[in-house]
Amino acid sequence: MKTGWRTDKIKNDKIDIILPWVDGSDVEWVSQKELWKEKLLADDEANSNVRYESWDNLHYWFRAIEKNLPWFNRIFLLTCGHIPSFLKLENPRLRVVKHEEYIPQQYLPAFKSRTIELNVHRIKDLSENFILFNDDFFPLQYIEESYYFKNNKVCDEAIEGHIVPVDIGDITANAKYTQVNNLLVINRNFKKREVQKKNFWKWFYPGYGELLKRNIVMHYWYDFAGFRDPHMASAMKKETLRQLWNKEYGVMSETCGKRFRSHTDITQFLIRYWQICEGDFYPRRTLGKSFVVNINNYKSIAKDIANRKYQMVSLNENCTREEFEMIKVEINQVLNTLLPDKSSFEK
Repeated sequence: MKTGWRTDKIKNDKIDIILPWVDGSDVEWVSQKELWKEKLLADDEANSNVRYESWDNLHYWFRAIEKNLPWFNRIFLLTCGHIPSFLKLENPRLRVVKHEEYIPQQYLPAFKSRTIELNVHRIKDLSENFILFNDDFFPLQYIEESYYFKNNKVCDEAIEGHIVPVDIGDITANAKYTQVNNLLVINRNFKKREVQKKNFWKWFYPGYGELLKRNIVMHYWYDFAGFRDPHMASAMKKETLRQLWNKEYGVMSETCGKRFRSHTDITQFLIRYWQICEGDFYPRRTLGKSFVVNINNYKSIAKDIANRKYQMVSLNENCTREEFEMIKVEINQVLNTLLPDKSSFEK
């Protein structure tokens, strides 16, 4: 079967890693956040303090990255000024970037990841190729560079989906609104039938396995009704963000202009969608497992992590503060067993 995109030779320019991070225990930062939240009457559900809870395991993240993605160029740690106490700042493969160094002043202070992520193309010295992480994404197995980039093109999956409305009171409701907002941008810039015809074997790539059924079923619709959003680290290009700011300045600026999460926001998933619709990517299935951790499942999740069952895991808690304190002890003990040795990023 001739697909037109396969190649045996893989050559990339430098690939950086971006990690947004906040110290949710910083009293001064919490005080400032609450003052702005009250001033702007921000949505309590969408901006719950749960989003800033710390797993106290950032050092394990650095160990996992250094061990399982050793080919990376540099790590860009994005903060409002917080510096992890364990961090060795003189490491040549590390750059700590404060929000004020790259986010336009009119969007500061930023208390949501969307503003922090949608402006990263402005970071000085950041490579054109980068991988966007969260601090709760832990690679458990070695990952080849070619999983993220081939010949300076991103690797991703073009899998369709559909948006299911949820109650406004649900903490996930805000994400559903932003999925719709992302699709509005995509559907006014791309014609689905043209996109899929032009890159047929990227949309109907056999390697997607059972996920391919989604695209077959959704092929009836003339417009995009949704995309599958793996909660995993994503390969991205600075040029994609430049295009988005150039063509969709209004929605980009409106999102960044709001200090807290809003139902009118777009998100960093739009970057993925845009790259996929441009067709400038290599198809592959996204690996890894996203967990919503609670008091009933955390022991089985800890076992999966201990066994390195998945290439990467993401951990999102859904529990009380008291339960979370117990859960994170168990998870961190497992991570310590897997990653006992300090990384070069630790003092």
